[in-house]
This record gives sequence, structure tokens and C-alpha cells, in this order.
Amino acid sequence: MGICSYCKQERTLTREHIIPSWYYKHDSSTEGSGFMERAKGKIVNTELKIKDVCSVCNSGKLSELDSYGKNLFLSDLLNYVYKDTKHLLKYDYNLLARWLLKVAYNSARAHGSDLEVLSQYADIILGNEPLPNDLIICLRTIAPTTEGEYTVLPASTSSSVIDNPEWFRVGVFRVENFDSMYWAFRHVTINSYSFLIHIPSIVSNEATAESGSLHDAINNETYSGTVLKQSGEQLVPEPALDSITYSLIHFGQFPLTYELIQNGTLKAAIDGNFDLVGYWIDRKDIEAKNIGNALEFLTELLCAREIVMSMKDKVEFSVHGYDDDPRELYEIPEVLEFLRQLDEVWPYWMLFQHPNHSWLQILCICLSNGKKNNQGFLEFDGDLLSKNMNRWFLALNELSHKFAISLEINKAVSEKAMRILTKGFS
Repeated sequence: MGICSYCKQERTLTREHIIPSWYYKHDSSTEGSGFMERAKGKIVNTELKIKDVCSVCNSGKLSELDSYGKNLFLSDLLNYVYKDTKHLLKYDYNLLARWLLKVAYNSARAHGSDLEVLSQYADIILGNEPLPNDLIICLRTIAPTTEGEYTVLPASTSSSVIDNPEWFRVGVFRVENFDSMYWAFRHVTINSYSFLIHIPSIVSNEATAESGSLHDAINNETYSGTVLKQSGEQLVPEPALDSITYSLIHFGQFPLTYELIQNGTLKAAIDGNFDLVGYWIDRKDIEAKNIGNALEFLTELLCAREIVMSMKDKVEFSVHGYDDDPRELYEIPEVLEFLRQLDEVWPYWMLFQHPNHSWLQILCICLSNGKKNNQGFLEFDGDLLSKNMNRWFLALNELSHKFAISLEINKAVSEKAMRILTKGFS
């Protein structure tokens, strides 16, 4: 027994597929049947499921939505889209939107992200409430790949194809030049068809106020899609990408999984699921005014979503070599100058800071002209303190946008940082 994630009733819970079961039956391949970011090794040879849905919802309205998705797949989505494809996609907008939201919501629960927004849609997915007017679904297409003279290209129907878009993928994305706390962005990509779902929060007015700006950002994206018409007919847009290029974008976010890079330290930390990774800033580098060694390690933390998410909340930084110096770190000019230079080019500490350690507080003291007053209490330059904290929060938001980090994680990291920064000063 448990509370169903859809009807919110206490009932016997069953296993609900994230990717519909009919797709597994269609795709008989057993090699690397699924990619799941939270799973060890990422590639899993099993059908992806989540067990938090009651049998009434699972075999009733959710099953009806999956039947609609299956019929659309067999009639349209099964077919590849080429550069010269001219096809009118016909769909029931209400059923398509609810089915895509259902797949996205299942995936979000499995990964523990975007639930603050997507959980608001349970009754909408079941058909008990209408779709919000601000919901935006874009269609972006991916062509089979053909070889160009120096690169790969989207194929035409007459091209010699070297790779086809054969997959069912669910995940997160971000809109270029648009950042918000009131929208969730999830894609459902099936073969050539990538549905980009722009999902507004429906418990506040902020998402509606931002809708115009979001439409402008969508229209100016590098790989723009076509906003699906609610009328139920849409000319399929020309492919924005080919299948190999699309896959490389995914591989680039998970380079260790696909063995595209070899970094012994990071790989050991991730594979070993270490709770704490320490990085020492050495006195020799400080006195040589050489931030290069520290910056090399820090930059590698930001090279891909896989590493960012794996190293989140796990790193503690420290300064070594001054144990015999009677001064506090914030009293050593060389240390202060080194940290200022490093922080100026790399302000992303908050996401990686281990919650049970204190580097953020030490750094804050050093960068905010911390000093003891006559009573032995620490004092700070208020303007510097505010400036530093604002830069770190903006840096967190930058990473959240770049790596599609959910609002829940952003909030949790912000709260963690404030606990560390205020510990001992309240």
C-alpha cells in the first residue's frame, strides 16, 4: 500500500513503465536497453520502471494514454524524417500533451528532479483538469545521418545513410537565453521526433508573466523547433540535426560513461561513489601566484553534466602548508590574493561544497576582509560580503541553466550554502 503519485489515494502500488512497455516489444534489441542517469554505470539492460502508481490509474487512464502514444508511434513516429520529408502530422493535442507529460512525470520521479512543477500536473495527466494555456510543446526533428565531405549531415531520402535515429529518450533540456524558476523543460524523443515540453508552474502567476519572453527565446534558438498547433495538424519541420550529431551531444554530457575521456581522479571518485573528495591548495602555488593547478582541477569539474552531478555536494577545499604559521588564513596577504584571483575566474563553489565542511565560510571570510575586532569577534566588509555571495548564487544559477539542474537541487544547494555561511555567526 502507498500513496499513488497520480490520484493521491492510498492503494496497492504497481510498477509503471517510464518508457512504455509497447516500445520494448517493438525494439527487440537487448544491448544497452536503457540509459538512466542515477543508475550505477548509467546503461541498464532492463525495462525502466517506477513503483509508485496504483493499479487503478496504471490500468485505466494511464494505459489509455499509452495506447494513444502507441498508435501515434505506429502511424507516424516510427518513420524517419529526412531533409526532403513533406509530412503532415495529425494528432489529438489534448491526448498527445497528456501522454508526453505522463512520460516526463514518470521520468522526473525516477530521477528526483523537476517534481515541484511536474507534480502539479497529476490531475491534468489523468484528464481531471484542463491543460494550462501557457503549456508549450515544440517539435524538433532529427534526420538519419549521411556523410559529407568533411563532416556528417542530415540525410535526404536519396542519400546513403550511415546511421538512423532509433531510440526512445526522455530527459531535460534548457532554452537558450531563458532562465526561470517557474518552468520545467523536459523532452520526449522518439526516433526522428523530439517533443520539447515547456511546462509552466500552475500555482503562481510568474510563469504566465514570463510566457512572452519564453516564446521570443524559443524563436531565436540555434536549433529552433516548431510550436505544435492545438488544431491537431502540423507540417513536420525540416530536421535541425542528424542522428550522429544528436548522439554526440548526449555523449558529451556523459563522457566517463561512454569512455570519451580518462580522468583517473574523477573516475575513481565517481565509480567508487566517494562521499568526500578533498582538494588541497598548496602553499607553493600560493607563493608562486600560480592558480593554474587549482584551476585545472576546478575546470574539469565543469566539463560535463555527468561530472557536475556526480561531484555535487562532495568536495572540500583546503589550504595546506601554513600549519606552522601563527596567522589565520584571512591574515595572510598571499593567501587572500591567491583566493581572490581564483574566485574571480571560478566562482562555482556552492554546488560542489560538501554539506558537512566549511570551505565556503573560510573563503567568504578571506574574500570579505574578515578581521577580528577588539573584542575578538570577526567583522566583515558588508559590501564585499554581499558582492561575493551574490556572485556565487549567480554562478549556481548559471550552472543550473547550463547543465539542466532542477529547481529542487538549486534550492537545496542554496540552503546548504546559507547554513555553512551563517554557521557560528547567528
